[in-house]
Amino acid sequence: MAYWWASQGRNYETAIVQGTLWTSPWPDGTLRQDRTRIKAIRNGDLVFHYAHGFGRAVSRVIAEWVPASRPTGYPKRTSLDLDAGWLVRVEPIATDLALDWHELPELLAVGAPGPMDRNGVPQEKYLSVITGEEGQRLLERLGISVELGSTNPRAPASVDAMWERGETDATTIGRRRREQGRLRAYLLDGRNSANCDICGHQLPASLLVAAHIKPRAVSDEEHRKDFASIAMLACALGCDELFELGYVIVDEYGVVKPGRNAETDALQSVVDRLVGGKCTAHNSKTADDFADRLKLVMA
Repeated sequence: MAYWWASQGRNYETAIVQGTLWTSPWPDGTLRQDRTRIKAIRNGDLVFHYAHGFGRAVSRVIAEWVPASRPTGYPKRTSLDLDAGWLVRVEPIATDLALDWHELPELLAVGAPGPMDRNGVPQEKYLSVITGEEGQRLLERLGISVELGSTNPRAPASVDAMWERGETDATTIGRRRREQGRLRAYLLDGRNSANCDICGHQLPASLLVAAHIKPRAVSDEEHRKDFASIAMLACALGCDELFELGYVIVDEYGVVKPGRNAETDALQSVVDRLVGGKCTAHNSKTADDFADRLKLVMA
């Protein structure tokens, strides 16, 4: 188990309610280490959340990173900020804490690589690794007892306590991807069956998905209309999700390669069956989008 320090600022209130950690490359595409560290976070790790001059909460990681669009409620600093990044799920252990930053130099090492600069002031870095000793000192100072390595499931009663939102159905008003139906029709081109561009299996149209090659959130309006460049047919038998979540990627030659680490042997076996195959959607028009996806997953 590792310990992490997340400096969240304006995102904190939204993030702790949603149970999310999310970040993206810098607007110019630069992959800052304090952001790409999100890919090193593992299930069971502990996260200390810092915002507005105080240590605010402690959470445990319950789901490792996936490529994801900017969550609702995560504000942009500028209009140039990207909307495609990486998402980790956490479960709060303690919230409404108020550990003043002036106390932190007694609990955390001062200077790189941690969250404190050499003057003992919290840095504007999104994620920092802290040592086990530092993590334990923080927990003791906050009066929090954590059962290390616990994987006990939720007690059934706690589920009822979590659900306080009335009926499970709700009416929503939101933006709809108007081009999605036309994109799928374009890719199928009137066919009742077609080959999955990842695994190559011929399948009924009902089992084929119009899969965006790079996240739609990082495409501008004009690029979204360039159907020949932005998407492929991926099967609902697994290829769509494996590509979407980054377990398989497509290299510059159109070859299917392993992406993020598979967490189980069964998943690794599925990935291995695809690796080495040719992605039939890779061509001169789609190459740039595949390269952008590769950069996002393998950063």
